[in-house]
Amino acid sequence: MIGSLVAIGLGIGGSWYWFTQSRSVSTTAESTHTTVSQTQPIEAEVFRTPTCGCCGLWIDHAQTHGFVIGDRQQENITSIKEQYSITPELASCHTTIAEGFVFEGHIPAAEVRHFLANPPAEAIGLTVPGMPIGSPGMEMANKTQPYDVLALNRDGSTSVFASYE
Repeated sequence: MIGSLVAIGLGIGGSWYWFTQSRSVSTTAESTHTTVSQTQPIEAEVFRTPTCGCCGLWIDHAQTHGFVIGDRQQENITSIKEQYSITPELASCHTTIAEGFVFEGHIPAAEVRHFLANPPAEAIGLTVPGMPIGSPGMEMANKTQPYDVLALNRDGSTSVFASYE
């Protein structure tokens, strides 16, 4: 399914801007987990270092979209990434745990909600590797770069869950 999303983003310094992103979502996998409605609050724990400002902006984004966040600031978050099999090439600056799944990095809240409503059977979560400009928490004026939201599978493989351009 391909569509267009128009979003308002908060830029650095409180400026507002509009940007358009294309989104495609794979919906072929069957779910074996309980589902989350589009309006139900999602309780999540975010593990981040105390000095990471973009992580705080992602938390603001998630809270705006109905997430109830436990902000777990600690100097070293490597162990939580290792616990959930987040390899360096799939890593970002913060790791979120919700409903027993792992969500790594600057994933749009709508994708987390979509995943939790119908998690693929073999998936353990989602990741946006790195820190792509224009992703939630990484807004910069009117700049964006394409990025993929990847499904993380139990066997260590990944697949594209959604794409943003």
